[in-house]
Amino acid sequence: MTDENAAGAATKTKKAVADRQWIDAAGVEVTDETTATGFRYKDLASGKAFVWQSGGDAGKAITMLAIFGGLTKAGNIRNTLVNTPGADPNDDIVAAISEWFDGVDGGKWGEERVGGPGSRFNRDVLAQAIAEASGHAVGSDFHQARLKRLNDNDKVQDPDKKAGVLILYGTFALRNKAVKDLYHSLLPVNTSAPDLAAL
Repeated sequence: MTDENAAGAATKTKKAVADRQWIDAAGVEVTDETTATGFRYKDLASGKAFVWQSGGDAGKAITMLAIFGGLTKAGNIRNTLVNTPGADPNDDIVAAISEWFDGVDGGKWGEERVGGPGSRFNRDVLAQAIAEASGHAVGSDFHQARLKRLNDNDKVQDPDKKAGVLILYGTFALRNKAVKDLYHSLLPVNTSAPDLAAL
């Protein structure tokens, strides 16, 4: 005799959190992986999607491996954001995935995040740093406009890349040394961090 509760538990499936699509060069979802050149990772909770094209030829093993790896990495980024202790439920998963892929395009495969899970930077502190470094008051229209750009995940042309390569405005702003130094000086101290004597 089988235990119905055990059988039910064994067949219980996890709720889908994302729609992972293989797409062709036109961005249309395909069911035959050999016709794909990229992927679309759609976060079901927010309805937002991240789209990536490999630039490779459909049907080539390297293209299919890149797509599979990209979808896997997108899922790993989501899982890290959601499952990290103290994770912010308001984190923008698609923006975090986009940030990581922007970093790869810039040669930064494993760069550590700054300012906590879900973002490479603390948007409030960065907006303050941009305003102060630019000679504007905190709370000014200039400050609020920069904060909006950060919260909207605004993208700008990457000055180090050819035309058409975009990076997040926050990543762009942190390339300015004055902004970056001020940003790091304004970040709140992690009170749970050990002091040097404990290391």
